[in-house]
Amino acid sequence: MSTLLARPLPMRPEPPSGVHHPGLHPAERAGVESGTWFSGLSLELRQAILARARVRHVHRGVLIMRRGSHAADWVGVASGALRLGTDLADGRSFTLDLLGPGDWYGDIELMDRGTTQLDIRAHMNSTLLLVSRQDLTTLVQSTPELHQALLLLDCRRLRHMLRRMEELQTLPLGQRVAQQLLRLCRQFGRGTDEGLHIELTLSQTDLATLLCASRQRINGVLRRMQALGMVQCAHSRITVLDRPRMQQVAEGRELVTSEPLRS
Repeated sequence: MSTLLARPLPMRPEPPSGVHHPGLHPAERAGVESGTWFSGLSLELRQAILARARVRHVHRGVLIMRRGSHAADWVGVASGALRLGTDLADGRSFTLDLLGPGDWYGDIELMDRGTTQLDIRAHMNSTLLLVSRQDLTTLVQSTPELHQALLLLDCRRLRHMLRRMEELQTLPLGQRVAQQLLRLCRQFGRGTDEGLHIELTLSQTDLATLLCASRQRINGVLRRMQALGMVQCAHSRITVLDRPRMQQVAEGRELVTSEPLRS
């Protein structure tokens, strides 16, 4: 786990020549290409996928897929963020993951014709690419590369989910917060003079639903990190000021709790 966290933040690549979609702005095309999975496909396959994709612009809070429904499209994120989660019977919410630019979702539900297990909702204003079930099926059947690539994508998802479950069950909250913030830096981070700014509106409640913790405990950890000079929090925005130290906390080499600092 520490090896994964220690990797340097990837630079978002510019879209390679020849990969275009008339409905996307250059920054949105770059967002699609920023995903390591999609950018690893051949130029011909990327062009074939984009040629079949429809563009949809959605506002924050819009429901893209409802839990228990049958998916109609394979969804790629060009800009913004999608929340994968569900509302629990006791009124709490659980967020399994956030999808950012370059991420794709829905291929499993389309291929096995099962129902969606989570609500997919726009976490912020977003631009999406939608590929219909028929078009995805045609591409998979006619392109061995895509068939193999989707298997690889699903393996990555499974590993990510297993890692998330392990973190939630075994690690102290401060370490989980540090790991989640570094993960969000990789997805949504922008370098500034102060540090890495997470370009995502992220309330303490949002973090609580991601980490299966109360908002009060999340507040305590963030206040402690802010007092230590590790983060800056303002108006539901977080900037990681000291990434090396955050890395130490994420790897369990430094303990940060929700208890207040002692003078």
